[in-house]
Amino acid sequence: ARVSDDGHRTACARHNAPCASRVSRRSARAMADALRANARDQIARLLTQLADLEDAREEFDDDEYEETKAETLAQLDSFKTSLARMTTGDVTLTNELETIKSATLAAISAAFKTPEILKLFALKQPEALRERLRACERDVLLGKMSDAKGKIERVEILTALKKLQAPLEESELTFLREHMTAGLAEFVAVAGDNA
Repeated sequence: ARVSDDGHRTACARHNAPCASRVSRRSARAMADALRANARDQIARLLTQLADLEDAREEFDDDEYEETKAETLAQLDSFKTSLARMTTGDVTLTNELETIKSATLAAISAAFKTPEILKLFALKQPEALRERLRACERDVLLGKMSDAKGKIERVEILTALKKLQAPLEESELTFLREHMTAGLAEFVAVAGDNA
């Protein structure tokens, strides 16, 4: 560095290039982090909207419910299209966006019946999914949840855990093979193995 006429230190052009490169990489990383955060927030908002709609279904007439659900699914479809354009470039960013894209695909295809489970998958929360699985099994045993609903939730949770590459016990894999729905099987096949 040299001192300019006004007494400030200035870097020579030869040393400035690596500095600009570091700043550029930091800036790109910050932008990628912001993009990931925005994508997670967007999918969480849309999946929460679907979950809230399901929870409040009795408050809507059939037409209003279907219209609101169709609007939310259209927003998910639009979001999926945006993600498809964004999934080129940074591998870390691409992997995270692929997970969000998989969750979006599942919501659109209605593979998951439980938006809360889909939300936990999209936000990559295997520990929360495990907790939900324990709660589901407990609620079935206590009679707070029907066997049929418990089976649906258990299959969805195990599918999400498998897609997140979380370890599954042999009994869980067997249960999953025996009870996986066609929609979830299609989700696993279409979404690929990159969770």
